[in-house]
Amino acid sequence: MNGMNKTIFSVVSALALIYSGISFALSLDYYITEKSVHIWIFAPVGFSGIEDLGIDITRHLMEIAPGMEQGFYSSILNGVVDLVPGIGSFRFHIIMVMILVGFILSVVGFITLPSGDCTGPAENPKQYLWTHRPRALLRCMMMPWNIITAAWKKSKPLVILPILLIFLYFPWSILISLALIVPFFLEKLVVASKISSAAKREEKEYQKNTDYGICPNCKRSFERPKVKCRCGFILDYPVPNEFGYKYHVCNKGHEISCESGKRSGLTTICPHCKKQIATREARPITISLIGGTNTGKTTLMLAAVETLAINARMVDITVSSPSMGLSKQAIAAKDYAPKTAPGELESQLVFLESLNIQTKEIIFNDISGVEFQPKADKEFFEEYYNYTNGFVFTFDPLSLNREIKRETPHEVFDSFHYMYTTIRGIGPSTVSKVPFAIVATKSDLVSPRLDDANVRQYLIDHGEDGFVRVVESLFSDVRYFSVCSHGTECSSALRPVWWIVDHADKELTKLIPLR
Repeated sequence: MNGMNKTIFSVVSALALIYSGISFALSLDYYITEKSVHIWIFAPVGFSGIEDLGIDITRHLMEIAPGMEQGFYSSILNGVVDLVPGIGSFRFHIIMVMILVGFILSVVGFITLPSGDCTGPAENPKQYLWTHRPRALLRCMMMPWNIITAAWKKSKPLVILPILLIFLYFPWSILISLALIVPFFLEKLVVASKISSAAKREEKEYQKNTDYGICPNCKRSFERPKVKCRCGFILDYPVPNEFGYKYHVCNKGHEISCESGKRSGLTTICPHCKKQIATREARPITISLIGGTNTGKTTLMLAAVETLAINARMVDITVSSPSMGLSKQAIAAKDYAPKTAPGELESQLVFLESLNIQTKEIIFNDISGVEFQPKADKEFFEEYYNYTNGFVFTFDPLSLNREIKRETPHEVFDSFHYMYTTIRGIGPSTVSKVPFAIVATKSDLVSPRLDDANVRQYLIDHGEDGFVRVVESLFSDVRYFSVCSHGTECSSALRPVWWIVDHADKELTKLIPLR
């Protein structure tokens, strides 16, 4: 039983035992005074005598059954004593001991395992809250009888002993069972209220800061990931519910916070492909890089992340990545970035973290230029395009000046747009609102040097007026950029990326302005 459950259990048990203890004291006092075994329940109406402090249940039962000369419990105890000859003057004391032992046996049921068993289901191995486990009220009322259950689990032959002694404790167990009902329901109402309040607060915070996640492996979105406990259990994402309103506890006793903002360090698992991923409770901003072969997509991505890290450091925000493709070594070698392999690749993740902001996540889909070459047996990677906040379309302006056998921007776009509309299930003439950045890379090698304002006209002057016209007719938000991604003067690479990020999170772009 975890700490939260111990608190809940202690409150309910204490209230029931205090009430039952007072009732037992009244019953014992009556036996000492009247030399007769009667069961009393505590129900004070005054303080002038025992009659004002409780109700004599035995006397009321005797009135209902006039032929009964003494109470049922008293009859049993006296009958047992009569089986032993030579009791004599010890009769009174022996019956008193039997009454005490009976009450103690009922109380012992509270400390046995069945009372605190809150084990959760195999498919989601978390401990339930004590008041919200299956059949919670019945299991609560069975607590004084748990000495029988505990004996059965310990050794089946051992269960004979508490069964043989049931004549001693059955009235006290019934009394305690009834005394548990009111505090149980009161505590359940309190816990349910705390769960409801915490759940509403958590849901609001989660929608504001995270809302959903995207797996870098299978590219599919999910509302909440699975969680891997340090003991290896795979659990549902911890939110305030019947497993806890501040933290959840696995069946092995390990605590997992379920409060928004305190779960960023959890080991998370994609609910679709079951692979371990990093989420850190950050709302993902996904950017897909499109372009022909050797147009500098990977280098632009590395230069953008390098510049972002420098700018973020100035405002005390840390930029980190769990992806090998965005490691410090990869960024340092950006000028010699290898060609992106064809096929569906793992997305590259960047996290921005600070004490002053909710963690942010940027996801890059660096798609090989081979995938945009015209071919009949084109493979569709639909998840690249289903959850995209913006596209960065790169082209090499030098390739338009040379007689190099390479796909043109128009050909690349046609191939991309065919896949995009097919995957999204939209008509080929549908206008998309997704931001579309057209980026001239290697602009420092063009003479005269290109700037943003000249990129559109440069494309038109070099025979790509059809490309410009088609893009602007199919995407309502198009902007042209000229960047240099090589060497130390590569800060311009961040501009198209930050333009897309600004559409998704203006607060972030205000925190980290372009420099």
